[in-house]
Amino acid sequence: MNDATYVLDEGLGKFPKIHELQVKLREQGLSQEDRDKIAEELKTTESQATSFMQLVNETVAMMQLFTATLGESFTMPEIVQRLAGMLDYNLEILTGPKSRTLKVENPDKYHFNARTLLPEIVGLYLNLGFSTAFIDAVAADGRSYKPEMMETVTRILRDKGMKTGPELAAWDKLCKEFEKAKKKLDSAELDYGDVPAEFEDELMGILMEDPVRLPSGPIVDRSTINQHLLNNLSDPFSRLPMTIEDVVPEEELRVRIEAWKEEKTREAREARAAAAAAGGDEMDTTD
Repeated sequence: MNDATYVLDEGLGKFPKIHELQVKLREQGLSQEDRDKIAEELKTTESQATSFMQLVNETVAMMQLFTATLGESFTMPEIVQRLAGMLDYNLEILTGPKSRTLKVENPDKYHFNARTLLPEIVGLYLNLGFSTAFIDAVAADGRSYKPEMMETVTRILRDKGMKTGPELAAWDKLCKEFEKAKKKLDSAELDYGDVPAEFEDELMGILMEDPVRLPSGPIVDRSTINQHLLNNLSDPFSRLPMTIEDVVPEEELRVRIEAWKEEKTREAREARAAAAAAGGDEMDTTD
């Protein structure tokens, strides 16, 4: 995951600079000295882009194989949110406003082909679309996920013939699942309102689902410490060595959190029902 994130950031991140330098070289009136400096910088950036894009293509191909055969491993709580965020971010780079800065002269010489990379990344979504955890993680990505972005991707895939009919149908169905999960998430956030401090993860500030106490004392969600330990086998507060076996489940706190969530959800449903009755609207009985 770290390698995939790194090479995609570095690989695609070189093209705005290449684009900028190529535009500068087309300017009239540049001195020979300035032209030589720009050309040298362009050569260096092109070399870096070529190296990274070779790694990008290899990494994405490997991820396609792994997600197709070992999908469950990519939907574990400590991984799935990072994966969803990485995929959403790169999908936005390839199809959003920033995609204009990826347009460079002779992209093939850098082993960069957006018409190939985009459907490959979409293929990763399709491989993991079986997982509710993955769908929820995409919907919860506040940085890059937007239903409008997915609509743009669908249009590009269809208009450019990048996916077959059955693949486009599967993608369209998956996008609807993302949107449904997003609406449910937004509704839940409104239902919960202000979260009591004791129910918040002391490292990330999020509402916990499976609280555990660290050896140093603070309480965090199990998914938080699992994700931290993927990169650093230490207590994030004391920096002392630790493993997941060192945490202590806070079962009583977990039960209280669940009870609080159920109460807040019940209150929100009753409020919606009362509002609907007062306005003469049909009651919303969906979860």
